[in-house]
Amino acid sequence: MTDPSVLLFHGYPTWAEVWLPLFRSLGARAWIAPDLPCHDKSSVLPGKDRSLTAYRRAVTAFVDALRLPKLAVVGSSMGGSLGIMLALDRPDLVERLVLLDAAGLTAKIPGRAVRLYLPFLLPCFVRAPGPGSVRELLRKGVFFDPRYADDAWVRTIVEEWAPRARRSAFVATGFALRRRDASIAADLGRVRVPTLVVWGRQDPQYAASPARGSPRWRGAGISRWSRSPRRPANSCRSSSPPLGESLHHTSQRNRSIVAIITSCLKTLGSAK
Repeated sequence: MTDPSVLLFHGYPTWAEVWLPLFRSLGARAWIAPDLPCHDKSSVLPGKDRSLTAYRRAVTAFVDALRLPKLAVVGSSMGGSLGIMLALDRPDLVERLVLLDAAGLTAKIPGRAVRLYLPFLLPCFVRAPGPGSVRELLRKGVFFDPRYADDAWVRTIVEEWAPRARRSAFVATGFALRRRDASIAADLGRVRVPTLVVWGRQDPQYAASPARGSPRWRGAGISRWSRSPRRPANSCRSSSPPLGESLHHTSQRNRSIVAIITSCLKTLGSAK
């Protein structure tokens, strides 16, 4: 049986290159890592709609155009929300899911996430963010270990947010994450593909994942999740409980996020 192609959705507001450390471990698997609309090299969504519903339509149209028989979808942050939406919209296409600190698993975005992003987003209505504000956001809201908020990350985000049109799209998307259509909490019970949920026990934005809605889900915690594209501070992988067992935390040390994803893709493939 041929392994499904791997489709990777990055989070807000980053870019497809965050997945580069993973590709070598995928071996001969086919993989696709697009820049989401309004991000990096992709154009902005048409019109003024920056809702998750608009992203959902765009992602579904993109996947339909690929004409692939089966997909394993990996999504981080907002990309995790879109991965779940794709599994709901194309249940015969998506064969398995891996969600890394996925947004949208709660009925509304947590207050602490709002408090982290508002001081960054509000000034962007009138001016582009500078290196200082970008670095502060990365240190407080993205990376558990502030060492990962390095000059390369800061410089790239400053450049991405400098053009007014692109900055307006980022801001609109950020506020759209607070809308009702950004939550898939009420639909989790309809997700029928094997799914691994990975989250950060000390994540600055989201508490341990509350996603317990589907009988096809299993979970693994990361005791100190850094969201670094190079390596997490300390990570773990699923201990593979029976499907339907409650999500749990594990604390194995020195396991890379690459190992988590590649291992669980194999495990979930055998658990269908």
